[in-house]
Amino acid sequence: GRYKCSCYCLWLPETDNSWWKVCGVSNGDSVSLPLFPPFSGTTCLIALLSDKELTVANVGDSRGVLCDKDGNAIPLSHDHKPYQLKERKRIKRAGGFISFNGSWRVQGILAMSRSLGDYPLKNLNVVIPDPDILTFDLDKLQPEFMILASDGLWDAFSNEEAVRFIKERLDEPHFGAKSIVLQSFYRGCPDNITVMVVKFRNSSKTEEQ
Repeated sequence: GRYKCSCYCLWLPETDNSWWKVCGVSNGDSVSLPLFPPFSGTTCLIALLSDKELTVANVGDSRGVLCDKDGNAIPLSHDHKPYQLKERKRIKRAGGFISFNGSWRVQGILAMSRSLGDYPLKNLNVVIPDPDILTFDLDKLQPEFMILASDGLWDAFSNEEAVRFIKERLDEPHFGAKSIVLQSFYRGCPDNITVMVVKFRNSSKTEEQ
């Protein structure tokens, strides 16, 4: 095909999450799905390649970034954070509020304004599951690679930093995904870090192989 991908994940329980303390889970413990409570939630980031068009949908604060032919970092998604004006107005209209507790949080609890799950906040209509959907013309961008990652990466790297870091490591077995995950950890990120690097190949090169 026209692309290859590699994914690397480092799972770390958030240090400020009291649920883990209640359950007695510490870093390094294995966790089975029934342990998670019904009020847990998650982000969602999807990239669909159809011929020469890339469609990206996201809910929450996982993020996609593409490196174009000139080495520029092109955002593929926008984080759903409570402090953003659009999100803050929507939350207020629903009768909710945001407050600062280490970061801006909906009802003082959730550090993102959209998610899948998180049903107690969904019932209040202050958190919603509606995705943002963007499309990109790959013929215009002529991409070299894209990065799809959870917020753990973006807490440690800017878009431009991440693109430069991966660009220098595309020849590694994981296309640099493992290296950037570990570097995020070394920089002190306390959150889970999941990174997928998708390496594009243009059609002319593919036909030659």
